Amino acid sequence: MQSWACDTRDALRRKMANSAKPASRTTLRGCVFLCVVWLTVGAAKGQTPQKLDCKKAGPCTCNSANGVIDLTPLANSDNTPRFKDVPGGGDSFSWNPCNPFDEGSGCAKVSACQNHEGSAQYAIGTQDSAEFILDQTRGLELHYKATTDVTRESFVQLICDMGTEGSLTAKGEDPAGSAQYYMTLTSKYACPGVSGGGISAGSVLLIVFFSLVVVYILAGMAVMKFGKGAAGRELIPNYSFWKGLPFLIRDGIMFVVGGCKPKKGYDSI
Repeated sequence: MQSWACDTRDALRRKMANSAKPASRTTLRGCVFLCVVWLTVGAAKGQTPQKLDCKKAGPCTCNSANGVIDLTPLANSDNTPRFKDVPGGGDSFSWNPCNPFDEGSGCAKVSACQNHEGSAQYAIGTQDSAEFILDQTRGLELHYKATTDVTRESFVQLICDMGTEGSLTAKGEDPAGSAQYYMTLTSKYACPGVSGGGISAGSVLLIVFFSLVVVYILAGMAVMKFGKGAAGRELIPNYSFWKGLPFLIRDGIMFVVGGCKPKKGYDSI
């Protein structure tokens, strides 16, 4: 009787241990999936202010430690603004990097123009006044000035986004009565090293990453062939892992969708 009880208890423990293994594997697969997502998201540039100093090289180009920022591909050269009548704060704004443009009766040879309530235009920046500044909150900006009846200033925040050709939004005057106007450019050309001939830190990281991948594959295949006598697909280093990776990702997705909770249960004895 005692022997039967011990055998039953041991069997139950083994069953419980085995039932926990799938949960552990699911947890591991969930972690692998989350790591893949984190690396993917981390590789992309977020739409956040750029905290970098950039020395002016021209009205729309500057040099930074991460590479050259060159907005030339966004510039119109036919005396019209690339971004026209963008609404913001009750007014609308036009802006063109690099080259001046004319608009209405109040904006001649400007870089930025305010269309006030649809009835009057005011120059809020000229190309020769352009300077790259680093704001503690908004990050890297293009700053312009223009003086007519009063001195007006415009600030164009430069947001790096490799997935966007060029998009401009306007906040308008802030605070009211300050004659300071704010806009935001989101563009891949606001990223260091994209069009100015320099190389960005992200590009360096990608080059290093893919170089290491090539070295890993070639060195791994050499070890597998000459060290272990492998042939065919077994030459691929860690072949079983790469073969199972799609299933790890699948299980990881299911794990995350399921609230990151491992399945619980007991097998029948």
